[in-house]
Amino acid sequence: MSSMKICINCGCSDIVSDRSLGGKLVCVRCGSSIFRNKSLTLKKVKNLIYLIIGLFILFIIII
Repeated sequence: MSSMKICINCGCSDIVSDRSLGGKLVCVRCGSSIFRNKSLTLKKVKNLIYLIIGLFILFIIII
């Protein structure tokens, strides 16, 4: 199940709905039910870094 949440304890993003707990979301790796949302700004920063590196390589190839 893909989600925008990650486990606070182990950092895993594999989350399942546990039927025995009434559908409560739990982490697959550690069993914790405490989550936080993934940061979208981190993805934007990574994309910006890749863009800058790509432009730098293109600039070097042209010169």
